Amino acid sequence: MKIQEIKKYSDNKVAILWYGKEGKSSKDFLEKIWYKNITILDKNISWDNYLDNLGDFDLIFKTPGVSLYNEKVYPYKDKIISNTEIFFSNYEGKVIGVTATKGKSTTSTLIYETLKNAWYKVKLVGNIWNPVLDEVDILEWEMYDYIVYELSSYMLETFKPKCFIAVFGNLFECHLAWHKNSFEIYKQAKLNLLENAQNILIWNEFEELLPELSNNQKAYTFWKEWYYNFEGKKFFTKNTEVLEIENMLLQWEHNKKNISSVVWICDIISKTRNKNWVLVGLINGLKETLENFKWLPHRLQEIGIYNWITFIDDAIATTQESTIAALDTFWSKIGTLFLWWEASKTDYSKLRDILQKYDIPNIVLFPDSWNDIFEDFSKNLGLEKESFLEWYENYKPKLYKTTSMKNAVKFAYENTRTWKICILSNASPSFSLWKSFIEKWQLFQKEVKNYH
Repeated sequence: MKIQEIKKYSDNKVAILWYGKEGKSSKDFLEKIWYKNITILDKNISWDNYLDNLGDFDLIFKTPGVSLYNEKVYPYKDKIISNTEIFFSNYEGKVIGVTATKGKSTTSTLIYETLKNAWYKVKLVGNIWNPVLDEVDILEWEMYDYIVYELSSYMLETFKPKCFIAVFGNLFECHLAWHKNSFEIYKQAKLNLLENAQNILIWNEFEELLPELSNNQKAYTFWKEWYYNFEGKKFFTKNTEVLEIENMLLQWEHNKKNISSVVWICDIISKTRNKNWVLVGLINGLKETLENFKWLPHRLQEIGIYNWITFIDDAIATTQESTIAALDTFWSKIGTLFLWWEASKTDYSKLRDILQKYDIPNIVLFPDSWNDIFEDFSKNLGLEKESFLEWYENYKPKLYKTTSMKNAVKFAYENTRTWKICILSNASPSFSLWKSFIEKWQLFQKEVKNYH
């Protein structure tokens, strides 16, 4: 929706659905264009039935705090708009859009830091970062060389943005409850990023998901023909080594894929400018980034050693694939693992096999719902009762059921062997207990540090 069209609603009844940081950003933006009749709809500051009267409003600014597929919201989907949609409808500059089930925040940060170190005028917005309308003044036609936009499925579910570059990382079952418990709906939201992108990078295992390309679109994959890949600490484009870095702080194979995404972006930008020195400058910017960037908070973040136990915060891990990556990294050192079991259709059999393979001794289970701890555990592992009993006979972790982070940390202190690791790595979202991963990690770190 163009600015002039949005201004036509300034005297109408407008709702902001959920008043988190994006909701506040929407309100600030609307007040700048003289909106007078704004209603905040949020269960934490409004009435319990705050979704009951959506039909009274002419325009609804929805944020990720509420699912589009909520039965009270979906009938009014034609009235819904978002910060993201307003930005893409009105910004004329180059946008690098990044989406993935896991890793999009790290990839977005690497791209941003690389461009910044190469002296480009650049902004990083979206998802875990500041809302775009707070960072880019579209009313004054503010422009940057590049906007790096981290895009979640919530941001992409209602429209198909136009990006100069679109990076599609990976796709796992996640957040299905927010998408009508449908992996297909979740997948399509992610794929909306690719429909109108000028240049597309997609990991080769998901190449079959590519849409039919128009004449002005180009798509590239990893590990196919002579495109972008890595070996050890060397990174290649077209079988030509473009970067070798010995002092790289960012570890593990999945992050090397993220780095290869940045190499690809450097290559594409240099081609559009048709100057070899552009690629050299960008690669030097990437090298400087990798020599200084370790990781983002709450992604395998060590928070300290207490009572000879190392505590690791992996609170952002909301898929079994993320937790499996953590187990693969630290498997021999893990003494206690904190897990969630959200009610969903996710098949957790891969995680089950890894737990048994690495013989994780202690598991804390936070609830969504259960009747009996063993029956619930077996159900969510994807096992029939008889199969579970056989599985449990061969692998007997100590299980602790709780709704209290304080009690969970107490259990970890009392049961984790010295010089072992206690890791918070969820394998699913935890909305049944806390509003967000932020509240979750704050509690975890607080209880770890305050334990006596």
